[in-house]
Order: sequence, then structure tokens, then C-alpha cells
Amino acid sequence: MESVAWVAERKDVLSAFFFMLTFWAWGRYSRKSEGTPKAEIQRDRSQSMPTAPHPASRITHHELRSPIFYLLSLTFFALGLMSKPMLVTVPFVLLILDYWPLGRSTVHRPRTTVHGPQTTDHRPSTEPGTPDHASRITHHPPSPARKSQIVYRKSPLLLLEKLPFLALSLVAGLLTLRAQHVGGAITSLEQLPLGSRLANAPVACWSYLGKTIWPANLCVFYPHVPVPAWQAALCALLLLCVTALAVGQARSRPWLLAGWAWFCVMLLPVVGLVQVGWQALADRYTYLPLIGIFIMLAWTAGGLALRSPAWRFGAAAGATLILVSCLAATRLQLDHWGSSVALFSHALEATGNNWLAHNNLGTALAEQGELDEAGNHFRAAVNLNPAYDDALNNLGRYLAERGQLDQGRARLETLVQRSPLHWRAHRNLGHVLCLQGNLAGATAHYATARRIRPDDDDIIPDLASALARLPESQAALPDLAGALDLLPRAELRAQVAGVWAGQGKWRYAIPAYRAALALEPESPGFLNNLAWLLATCPEPGLRDGAEAVQLANRACDLTQSRRAVMVGTLAAAYAEAGRFDQAVATAEKACALASESGDETLTGKNRELLQQYRSDRPHHEAAHPPAPAPADALR
Repeated sequence: MESVAWVAERKDVLSAFFFMLTFWAWGRYSRKSEGTPKAEIQRDRSQSMPTAPHPASRITHHELRSPIFYLLSLTFFALGLMSKPMLVTVPFVLLILDYWPLGRSTVHRPRTTVHGPQTTDHRPSTEPGTPDHASRITHHPPSPARKSQIVYRKSPLLLLEKLPFLALSLVAGLLTLRAQHVGGAITSLEQLPLGSRLANAPVACWSYLGKTIWPANLCVFYPHVPVPAWQAALCALLLLCVTALAVGQARSRPWLLAGWAWFCVMLLPVVGLVQVGWQALADRYTYLPLIGIFIMLAWTAGGLALRSPAWRFGAAAGATLILVSCLAATRLQLDHWGSSVALFSHALEATGNNWLAHNNLGTALAEQGELDEAGNHFRAAVNLNPAYDDALNNLGRYLAERGQLDQGRARLETLVQRSPLHWRAHRNLGHVLCLQGNLAGATAHYATARRIRPDDDDIIPDLASALARLPESQAALPDLAGALDLLPRAELRAQVAGVWAGQGKWRYAIPAYRAALALEPESPGFLNNLAWLLATCPEPGLRDGAEAVQLANRACDLTQSRRAVMVGTLAAAYAEAGRFDQAVATAEKACALASESGDETLTGKNRELLQQYRSDRPHHEAAHPPAPAPADALR
């Protein structure tokens, strides 16, 4: 169910698609390699069993195209690994297929292929209920003229042709482990000891088989629970017994060993020895391994169906009943996936003390506005698993939103000390500090969250707002430039700079405009605004007339000197640089442009500035309160 109902797990279906294509291409490669003969099936309409054709007609030689299908199989395998690394065990499953049904791990002779299971013994079957005509399948020993058709498949060759598959598996496995480690998903031995993992592994295998036979109380997450030593030992012993039974039947019923090996091998990476996440088991992990169990059942049922018409009817009726039951169970299970509240409420009903279900149910309830009930679930999650970071983060945020700022802050500070890379905790702590008026601390935590999670644009408005509201003291944020660099778009940096300029925070505004220009160096608006501040800032140490002239000239060039505000900024820059003749001429041009545009306010402002320049006085903004720049200058 999870692989289809859960959107994030649709990769199971995609990987299964390439998984099957890998085996299809491998079968074609194996059949065509080294001229392996293909048996043709003829069915006598008067009999229920296939009959062997004449030996002379049984052998069909095919053109050798094995490299093509080998490369196809390898390509499909690589695509499957990219879909989901669950396929890392495919090289070993290919070895299983070589044993059965391909029969490449032993001496291979031309033979008749029949549908369903058949014995490899040359003697007539003596099993009770087997009809006499079943013994009519004949096995012909090779004649001297056909000795060249016998193919000996040696183990070294079978292993060598799997090496490219094994190399891809190793690369995918290492990349997956690295990604999970970076994401903090790998559970350490301190958190989950090796003994607990070894005890859980055999119990998980039998839990999967039990849920396959009776799919009740399935849920999205199964937490680890202490496993008694006797239970782990009993499950391990039963696994060994089934394995021994399958090995004992290998000659007469090879599909039992092949199917059981398929199930065990494919479960090995996800059985919990290398623990990724906190789950004890997951239903989605059985999406492909259970094919092995179904192989065992299907071929065994096929053998029973060959005994008599009554057995065939029973097998068909049983299969129909199983399918109808599965449809009904699927319909019931689908109801649990209707919403997050339904999904995690069912998980709590199915497993009891499920801390992840408590946390996720609390999150879903909080989104619906049911904060009190959500808080209860957050508390339950933290009590059940104090090491669960997400639950502690959600509880801290919940307490802050309910007005308990000190309690929420204490939990969030504990979390960021324990898990410094938990970006949500840094962001939520920033929210709390903002509410408490600690803007410098809030900005620092927003900046940390942005560095940890640079692809999350939701942090940007929080960071920009906190930056814009910082107190005027430069000591409030030592790494101002670093914080501005975390704003990915130039307009955001300019927006923060404009707020600071409007508040008279010149020491913040000028670096912010420089940060915006670093992203868009040819923006006329950014060039004009920075030039205006450098020319008119009331703090002498921040003014730079020469640079202001350079920036304002570039802004005018980009706008063909057709915008009055740009030309007025250039006049102010000339005046600050002491070039008053040019300032007067440029200011006169700005007045004319403003008058042509019909903007009386801008025209009046530029005329006032023109009188100052004629008196050889540059224009400086008032420090308290800050006077607005020419219209549209700070935007």
C-alpha cells in the first residue's frame, strides 16, 4: 500500500519497473549467450501435459546478441538504482536466477521447457496423485553428435559477469550512506545498540511474513520496542529451519530455495543492521522482496494443480479468494491514507506508544488550528522519546505561540545545543527572540538556519525583516555582510537597505546596497541609490564624492540621462566632489526633466538643490529625523 498511496514512495514503483526490465534483459542475455538452445513447446490437445517434440526439432540456434542484452540489463539496473537504492542486492538476485530458473550454475543440456514446476530427476514421478502421463516427459542423453551442445557454466564466469552490477551497487550504496549521514538519518550505535539491531532483524523478517499472510494493523511507522532474547532466538532458529528445508528440496523443487533466497537477500539491506531512521520495520521494504515468497507459492500451487482437475479447480478457487480478500483489505487500508490526521491516528491505534505518530498527528492538528490537542501530542512524543529532535522543536514552537516564550525558548536552546544543524530549531528560536525584542540574536539564528538550508526561501523574509529592524549600533551584528550574502536576490538586499536608509541607519544601508550591486552591478536603481547615500549621508566618514560621481554617471548612461531623479543624484555627487560648475549644469538639466514629466514635487526639490550648488554648498541629509531623498531615489 505505501508504495502506491504514499506519493514520496512512488519511487518503489519506478524502481520495480526498471527492476523487472533488468531481469527481462538478463533472461534474454542468458538465453542467447553461448548459443544456448531454445526449447519449443508443443501441446497435445488430447492431453493436459506438454509433450516433448522430436529431438531433431527441439534445438533452435539463435544469432549471438548477448552483449546488447547484457548492456541493456546493466542500463536498466542503473536506472533502477537511481530510482531507489533498494536495488543494491540485484547482483546477488541475478546469481539466484542463474541457479533457477535459468539453470546456468550447473551443466546445461538441451531440454524441453514446460510450464509450471517439474522434477529434474530422470525417473518417473512417484508422488501420490501424479497421473501416469506425467512420466511421458523424456530426457535424452546427449549423443556423440550433440556433445558440442553441452554448455558448462563455471562459477568464476558467473561471478565475473556480475562485477559491473556489483560496482554500481557499491557506488549507489556509498552515495546513499553518505547522503543519509549528511542528512542525519543514520542512527548511531549509541542511540540503537548493535544487540538491539541483531535481535530485531529476525523478528522483523517474521513480522513481514505474518503481515503478508494477515494484513491487519498495517501502519506508516513501527517504532522500535525491546525484543526479548528468547523471541529473537526463536525467530532466528525458524529462519534457519526454513532455509535448511529449502536447501533440502533444492533438487526436486528448486523454486523453493530460489524464492526464499530472493526474499532474504533483498531484505538484508533494510533489515536494520545499518539503521536509517528510527523504524523497526516498514511495509514498503517488502515491495520487491515478497516476489520471492510469491514465486515459492505460485510454483508450488502450479505443481499441485497438475495432479488432477480437482486440484486445478481448488488452486483457481483459492487464488480467486485470495485476490478478492486482498482487494477488500486494500480498500479498508486506503481509508487510513485519506488525511494526515487519519493516517497517524490509525498508527497510534495500531502500535500504541508511537512517538513519531504523536508528533506528526500534532503537526496535522496544529495546521487545522487545534493547538491544544496538538500540544498534548507534542508532549507525548517528547515524553516517549526525549531524543526526538523534531518533537522537541515542535513543542518549543507551540509553547512560544501560546505565549509561554521563556519555556519555548528554553526547549529550543536545548535543541540547538544538542543538534546544531537543526535548521528549523534555529528558525523557531529566531521567532521567539524576535518576540522578546532580541533582534540581534534573532538575526544570528535566522542567518544560521539560512546557511544550513540555503534552498529554503521561506527563511528569507524572516531574515530580511530582522535585519531591517536591527538597532543602530554596529555591534548588534558583527557579521552584517555575511548575513546580507544569505539573501539570494538583489531586490531583497536593496529592500533591506532602503528600510535602513529611511531609518537613518546609514552604516547598514550602504553595505546593503553594495551587496545588492554585487548581484546586479548594472541596475540603474541600485547604482543611483548607493550614489545618493555616498553623496548626501550626514556622517562625513561614510561619504565618498568620487565614487558617487562614478556610480551616478553609470546610472545615467544606462537610462540615457532621461530620468530626472538619476540626473539629480549625479548633480549631488558633483557637488560632494567639489565640482560645483558641473553640479549646477546637471541640476538645471534635472529641473528641466522634472518639469517635463509634470512632477511638481521633484521639480521643487531639484530647484532647492540648485540654489545650494550655486552657493558652492553640497547637499547633506538631516540626521534626525532623516529627510527623504529625491522622489524614487530610495525604493
